[in-house]
Amino acid sequence: MDFLLNNPLATMEGPIFLILYAFFVFFTLVFLGLYRSHIDKTHRLNLPAIPPQVDPFEVAYLRGGANEMARAVIFSLVQKGVVQILNEGTLKRVENPPSQRRLSQLEQTALDWIGIERETKDVFHKYTGLVTRVEPDATTYQHQLESRQLLTGDELKSSMRRFGWIAAAAIAALGFYKIVAAIAHGHFNFLFTIAMAAIAIFIAMKISRLPRITKLGTAYLERLQFAFDKLKHTSQAQYIPSGEPRVVAQAGFGGVDPLLLSVGVFGTGILVGTVHANYNDAFHRAQQQQAGSTSDGGASGCGSCSTSSGDGGSSCSGGSSCSGGSSCGSGCGGCGGGCGGS
Repeated sequence: MDFLLNNPLATMEGPIFLILYAFFVFFTLVFLGLYRSHIDKTHRLNLPAIPPQVDPFEVAYLRGGANEMARAVIFSLVQKGVVQILNEGTLKRVENPPSQRRLSQLEQTALDWIGIERETKDVFHKYTGLVTRVEPDATTYQHQLESRQLLTGDELKSSMRRFGWIAAAAIAALGFYKIVAAIAHGHFNFLFTIAMAAIAIFIAMKISRLPRITKLGTAYLERLQFAFDKLKHTSQAQYIPSGEPRVVAQAGFGGVDPLLLSVGVFGTGILVGTVHANYNDAFHRAQQQQAGSTSDGGASGCGSCSTSSGDGGSSCSGGSSCSGGSSCGSGCGGCGGGCGGS
């Protein structure tokens, strides 16, 4: 027992110990980071082929979670003419829609949620929002994408989190031991040790959170963006305000509206400059209105995400921060995938 408090480490002078402790923390965090970079081995798998019928809502969920999926579903209803967005940012059901195109179950759920009319700021409400109403569909997409290893599964998250706790425990244990030894020898100047341990543990917990989208998922999303880059520009061109009459294509890929497919793959940021520009404006205004009311139990929505096709990066209009993630997180959250990690 005497050896525990009378050994070179226990009796080491404070400044020297801090240097040693800093090296220990540094290499522990580096090792944790290396483990994190290698735990996801999905990049070794074959890149999935693009299916004949791409589900824009599934892609939106892959890119940015339930918030982006909800945003895409509402746009689909607007695109089909069954919902309109008023200037003040209200979603209103059209009494006699010009189109009677069949709605999917997810679209019908969103339409039922809107009812006669809804405020756009209610879409992301924590308890009564559309993201809550479509949670069963989001869960289905989550399981499907995890089974295809495009999203990080719980098993991988748990393994990384467990390793993070081990690293944090090692950092805390060494710091705690030195503090106890210092007190036993009548020294109480261990504030820097506590501060260093606290910061290191915080960083370790951050490192141990895996990205929401796997390496395979990121590569697949980039493949989709590359494949539909031309479609994005052609679908945008059809909706740019112009005095010249033109025919608007209604089916682009597998019977899916080309602009809706582009929104699913790239985000609603591509609507800027088109006749649907008020769609992003409505959500931006809703975000501003809700910025001061999140403490009342609501969950603020983020600005629209548009993921670039070149490097998988993303940008969000209306600058916001969302959960999860991320970055624009789970909300815009793909803004990437990883708008978030989760």
